[in-house]
Amino acid sequence: MNIFLREMKTNAKSLLIWCLSMVFLIYAGLLKYSAFAKTGDAVMQFMSQIPESMKVVMGIAEGADLTSVAVFYSIFFLYFILLATVHSSMLGALIIAKEERDKTADFLFVKPITRSYAITCKIAAALVNILILNLVTFVTSLISVEHYNTGTPLTYPVFLICVALFLIQLIFLALGLLLGAWAKSAKSATSIVTALILVSFILKVVIDLNADLDFLRAFSPFLYFNADTVMFQKQIDPAFSLLSFALALLSAAGTYFFFNRRDLRC
Repeated sequence: MNIFLREMKTNAKSLLIWCLSMVFLIYAGLLKYSAFAKTGDAVMQFMSQIPESMKVVMGIAEGADLTSVAVFYSIFFLYFILLATVHSSMLGALIIAKEERDKTADFLFVKPITRSYAITCKIAAALVNILILNLVTFVTSLISVEHYNTGTPLTYPVFLICVALFLIQLIFLALGLLLGAWAKSAKSATSIVTALILVSFILKVVIDLNADLDFLRAFSPFLYFNADTVMFQKQIDPAFSLLSFALALLSAAGTYFFFNRRDLRC
């Protein structure tokens, strides 16, 4: 428990910054929506002139009605993923690899605890961190969206968006943990994690632009859940939900495997 509390305290400032960043993203985005809603047809005419490839990068579906708060909010999903995956993957990598980076491995592992117990406490702290960020996203989204919403309450669709987001957070957290346990240094782990996020995003854009490549969808978590399907059909793909849990569990198992065999040097 002391390790769990230590990790929560160590990551508290970073978590606060990420949470404030998410709040700002949602607040600033919906401020932009209020301006779009007032201009109406002018905005739609402007959007029709934007190249399809640019819309894909921005997460805007063809024909999206940006004067609808539900549609406008659904576009945020891509940005939520980008911010949350960077947070979760970096957190996972550093919460494991930092002991050697910060020269604290000797202090931690001379205690009468097993490596597996220490890793379990660290994983628990990381899970709480991503859950807090997700809850902040949900609460801020709900308050902000309902402020501008004039139709049917959007509580459930917003909740599903955050559930889908959490599944993607789990994947990248687990991958970060795995790389943190496997890589020789914290710098190597974070570099690989950054490359994975970049490749995953680029693959998402390429697949969106070329339907013939849809068979590669499983290789990009950015494509596991479609914002329109989640928001308006109120459905989360069960196959990709299971795949998300499977990837997270396999990566977590790999974390224990590699870390228990790691030669810790301080």
